[in-house]
Amino acid sequence: MTRTSLIFLLLLPFCIYSQNYKTEIDSLNSKASQYIHINLDSSYIFSEKAIQKSQKEDYQKGEMEGQYQKGRALFDQARRTLSMDAGEQSLAIAKKINSYYGQQNALNLIGKIQNHAKQYDEGIKTVRKNLKLATAENDSMQMALTINFLGIFKNKLGEKDSALHFTMQSIKINKKLNAQKALAYNYNSLGIHHYQNRNLDSSFFYFRTALKIRTNLKLPNQSIEAYNNLGYVFLLEKMPDSAIVYFQKCIQICLEYGKKNNLAVAYKNIAEAYELINNHKLALAALKKAIPINDSLMNIKQTELLITAQKQKNQELIIQHDKVKKQKEKQQILIFILLASFLITIIVYRGLHKRRIENAVLMQKNKASKAIIEEQEKIKEKIAQELHDGVGGSLAGIKLSLSNIQNEIKCPKLFLEIDNIEYIYNEIRDISHNLTPVYFHKEKFKVTIDNYLNRMFPNLKIGICFQCYPEKEISKLSYNKKIYIYRIIQELSTNIQKHANATNVNIHLIGHQNHLIIMAEDNGIGFDEKTIKRGIGLNNIKRRVTLYDGKMKIDSKKGNGTTIIIEIPYEKK
Repeated sequence: MTRTSLIFLLLLPFCIYSQNYKTEIDSLNSKASQYIHINLDSSYIFSEKAIQKSQKEDYQKGEMEGQYQKGRALFDQARRTLSMDAGEQSLAIAKKINSYYGQQNALNLIGKIQNHAKQYDEGIKTVRKNLKLATAENDSMQMALTINFLGIFKNKLGEKDSALHFTMQSIKINKKLNAQKALAYNYNSLGIHHYQNRNLDSSFFYFRTALKIRTNLKLPNQSIEAYNNLGYVFLLEKMPDSAIVYFQKCIQICLEYGKKNNLAVAYKNIAEAYELINNHKLALAALKKAIPINDSLMNIKQTELLITAQKQKNQELIIQHDKVKKQKEKQQILIFILLASFLITIIVYRGLHKRRIENAVLMQKNKASKAIIEEQEKIKEKIAQELHDGVGGSLAGIKLSLSNIQNEIKCPKLFLEIDNIEYIYNEIRDISHNLTPVYFHKEKFKVTIDNYLNRMFPNLKIGICFQCYPEKEISKLSYNKKIYIYRIIQELSTNIQKHANATNVNIHLIGHQNHLIIMAEDNGIGFDEKTIKRGIGLNNIKRRVTLYDGKMKIDSKKGNGTTIIIEIPYEKK
C-alpha cells in the first residue's frame, strides 16, 4: 500500500463525517425555508437547530443560512427586534466568509425590517449596499429587486418621481429576465403610485396583475399583501362590499399560514368595511378577533423591548467590565514596566560599574605599559650611545692607529685585521642605529627615517619612496611620539623585507588636524588576512597601535600586494 493511499484511508472517515454533518445542517436550513410558508413555529425550530449544530461543528456557512431563515420566521411573527438581530448576525458571518448570496439575503431581510419599522433613510442605505454588491457580481435579478425596493423607500419619503423612475428601471430588467415574482413587486409598486395620483383604473389593474402572478406562483406572503392592498383601496373608495371580499381572502390565507401581524390588520380593515354597510354585529366580531391578536403582538413587542433593554444593560455591564479589566491590565503592565526598569537599572549600573573598574584597570595597565616602553627606549638609547660613542669610538681609534702602522710597515696580515675591525665597527653601528638612531635629537625626523629606510632596503632593485607631510609640524612632535612612530615604521619595513617579496615600497607619514596617518604600501605577493596567521611583527604593531588608542586597517589579497593604514591620535602619548 502506497503512502498516499494510506493517508487517504486515514482521512476518509473524517471526510465522510464532515460531509454528513454539513448535509444534515443544509437539510435543516432547507426545511426552515420550506416551512416559512407552512408553519412559522416549525420554520423557527428548524433554523434554530441548524444554528446550534453549525456552531458546534464550526460550519459558518450553515450558521449564516440558519440565522437568515430564523430572521425570516421572526419577521413574519412580527418580532422585528429579534429578526433584525438574526439578520445582522447572518450578514456578519457572510462578510467574514465572503459569501455574496449570504450578504444579499441578509441585506434584503434587514431592508424589509427597516421598511416595516418606518426607518426609510436607514433602509435606503441598506438597499444601496445591496445594489452595489449586485452590480459588482453582475446579478441582474438582484439588481432589479433592489432597484424596486429603492423605489418603495423613495415613495414613502414622498419622492414620487424618483420612486416611479426606479420602479420602471426594475420592470425593464425583470421583463428581460422574465422574472415573474419580481414583476409582481413592480406591479404592486405601480398600483400604489397610480392610486396616490388618483388613477384608480390603472391602480386596480396593476394590483390585480400583481395578485394574479402571486396566486399562480403560490406565494402566500405576497398574496396576503396583494389582497389587503386591493381591499384597502376599495375601502378608501367607499366600496365596502368589494373590500370585504378581498379582506376575507386575506384573512383566510393569514389563518392558513399563521401570519398574525397581517391577520390583525385584516380584521381591523374588514371591521371598518362592515361598519360602512352598517353590519355592526360582524364589525364587532371582527374587532374582537383582532384584539387578542393585537394583545399578543403587544406582548411580543414588550418582550422584545425588555430583551433589547436587557441586551443594552448587558452590553453596558460588559463595557464596564472591559474597562475595569483594561484598567487592571494597565496597572499590571505599569507594575511590570517599573519592575523591569528597576532590574534593568541595576543590571546597567552593575555593568557600568564593572566597565568603569575594567577601564580603570586597563588605563593603569596602559600607563604601566607605556612607562615600561618609554623606560626601555631610554635604556636602548643609552646602550646605543655607549655602543656608538664608546665601543665604536674606541674601535675607530684602534683602526686609525693600525692604519698608521700599516702605512709604515706594510704588513698584509695587519691589513686583514684592519678590515675585520672595520666590519665589527659597522656591525656595532648598525646595532646602535637599530636600538635608537644616534643622531635622533640632532637630525630632522624625516632625514632619520630616510636614512633608516635606505639602510633597510640597500638593494637597488627595490624602489623605496618615503613622504612626510607636513614635515615641519611632524618634526615638532614629542620625543616619545617620534620614537613610537619610528618603531612602527621599523616593524612595517622589517615585515615587507622578510615576507612581501616586493619591488616597490611606499611609506607615507601624513599629519592631520587631530591625528597622524602612517601608510605602508608594497606590490608584493600579498596574503589572505582571513586565513593567514599573524606573525610577531604585525602583532607588535597591533599592540603598539592599541596602546596609544590608534586604529589599524589591513588591505591585502594574494598576488595584489598589501596596504596597511594606521591612524594615531595626537592628544594621546
